[in-house]
Amino acid sequence: MAIDLHGDISVAYLKKSRFTGSYRGMRYQLERAEIVRKEATETEPEEKTPVIRATIWPEPFNFEVTAEEKKHWKDFPFTLDGIWESVDWLNAEHEAGHY
Repeated sequence: MAIDLHGDISVAYLKKSRFTGSYRGMRYQLERAEIVRKEATETEPEEKTPVIRATIWPEPFNFEVTAEEKKHWKDFPFTLDGIWESVDWLNAEHEAGHY
């Protein structure tokens, strides 16, 4: 058994809200974030790219009250394939005990 979010999440959902869950001692969150692709110059504004940020941390607490040093995350493309890559990462991290 593993985390399987097929039918539970979409890119449209992540544009508006974050997705949270837990699995056997590991909590996780998928959300839209932006990374700076190109720094601003005097004549050009900075360029940002949307990503799916997957974050994991140990139970029992929620994201807001868990200490930052107990969380770790990875960014994925803001696409449907990026969702499935992030789910694969969540499962690999759980299997490795990295939460």
